[in-house]
This record gives sequence, structure tokens and C-alpha cells, in this order.
Amino acid sequence: MSTLLDTLKALPTDPGRVVDLYSQLYAASFLAFVQAGSEANLGSALFLTYPARDQIRELPIFTSREFVLPNMPADAVLITVPGSALWPRLLDIVKTGECEAAVDPCQKHGIRLKREMILGMISKYAA
Repeated sequence: MSTLLDTLKALPTDPGRVVDLYSQLYAASFLAFVQAGSEANLGSALFLTYPARDQIRELPIFTSREFVLPNMPADAVLITVPGSALWPRLLDIVKTGECEAAVDPCQKHGIRLKREMILGMISKYAA
């Protein structure tokens, strides 16, 4: 079975790999920036976002430290969170067309997830 990163990198040339994407996103662990002082409790963590070129705010999450954006605020804290806990929490934040989750933003393999995509993933894979 391929890894999430392999799947993300293969999607542009092999769209059939999308069938593995949601299960891999749900099962993976991610890195995300939160505001300092809010990192102790995922339920109240203040995730950092930034404006993208298309006027939609992106909430960046990363599959690896090598993809972490370098220009985050000095008071940003990088946390590690399992997908099974992250995605339900992001339903409180992500709003399609306003703020969307960006997996490995600024990377060639990066993707953006809308609220409906996250909801579908949770519906399928949450126990």
C-alpha cells in the first residue's frame, strides 16, 4: 500500500489514486501551526491561517517537517495531530470558499480540502 505522500504526488498523472486519498488522509498524522498558548487542548486550539492568492484563507497542515512553511509568526507553535482527531476539529473552522485546509501548501503535490470533502472523509472513516 502506498503512503499518503506517494498518493499526493501521483494524483496529477494518475487520478485513479484518489480512491486511496481519503483513507490515507484520515489515518495519517500531520503537523499544524496553532497560536502559542492554545496548543494544550486540540478542541480549543487556535489554528493559524493565511490569505491565499485567490482570497480564500488557507489553514496549512503538513505531512512532513520538510514541507513546513518558513514564514509563520514567531508565536506560532507547531503541533503534531493524528488525522482522526484533526479532521473533525477542522469542521469547526473550514468553510468552503472562505477558509480551506491546505495539505502541504506551496508544494507541487499540495492540495486544498473543502469542508464537504472533510465531512465525506469523516463520514466514511470515523468509527
